[in-house]
Amino acid sequence: MSPRRLVIDCDPGNGIPGADIDDGLAIALALSAPHLLSLEMITVVSGNTHRDQGYSVARTLLDRAGVDLPVYAGASSALVEPSGPWRVRQDANSSKPEILQAWADVRPPDRYDAASALGAAVRLVELVREHPGEVTVVAIGPLTNIAHAIQLEPGFAGLVGEIVIMGGAFNVPGFLQELNFGIDPEAAQVVLSSGARITLVPLDATSQTLMTHADLDRLDPASSALAGYLVETTRPWIDLAAAWRNIDGCLLHDPLAVALLIDPSIAEYSEQIVGVELRGGLTRSRPIAWTEQNLRLHVGLDLPPHTSTVRVVTVVDNQKLLNVLFDSYASWSDPTP
Repeated sequence: MSPRRLVIDCDPGNGIPGADIDDGLAIALALSAPHLLSLEMITVVSGNTHRDQGYSVARTLLDRAGVDLPVYAGASSALVEPSGPWRVRQDANSSKPEILQAWADVRPPDRYDAASALGAAVRLVELVREHPGEVTVVAIGPLTNIAHAIQLEPGFAGLVGEIVIMGGAFNVPGFLQELNFGIDPEAAQVVLSSGARITLVPLDATSQTLMTHADLDRLDPASSALAGYLVETTRPWIDLAAAWRNIDGCLLHDPLAVALLIDPSIAEYSEQIVGVELRGGLTRSRPIAWTEQNLRLHVGLDLPPHTSTVRVVTVVDNQKLLNVLFDSYASWSDPTP
């Protein structure tokens, strides 16, 4: 079988002090499995980092790996949700002295002009039109770019092969919000209710993952430029994430979404109807799931129409996930100049 055509829509932060690096791990995993995945392009959205920063990170990762792929910049703000509070929260770490010290040995991303590569949603539409039913979109940031693509092309849901989404938290202690859905709840609802074939990887599932320094030691930074980049940018994040969550390492949110395309047996799944709470208050952006069979009481609720269920990841085998990641990374060889 031919490799699956893949687009990664993301908000990468590798090399930026205090920013999550899991998008970079996900992109590297897609690159490292060319027999199964053909990464056609990367699109960038504001989320973990601002779109312009994320664009530079994505370009830097590809340059350091010696890979020539198109990268397109997309939405810099949500459909409705104000961006200001989220940017204050996400960017707060980048100026803290202790964070800057922790990232002192990490090279920052090179500078690129995101304005020269705008048009992520348009390119998504063009690609699925060119290859109907063949393109899988792995959406590991806020879903604004995907929602824009659906607005541009009403038939997008039928043209795209599958959308794998990392986002939402059904019931994770301490999390009233999950970042990707919280930054753009309306976009999440647009995509989840589109009728596309969707696999949802919520925080409930990714919270079952873990990568420690000992796990990262499996990757020899001298084996390739890509391996060196991953080790360099991941080390300080493991420490920061471990301290914040009081665990032994960092979670593997975004790499899990890509790894499921390589080995679906990493996880268990449940077919459910999923909506997103859009009203204000404590439940805004929260995903709500049910099935027609188990729905017992919904007095006065205006249930949205749905054309299909969503495959929700429920259980994750972390050791299988780690094996997929590090076996793939170890197989990567830098392209010959």
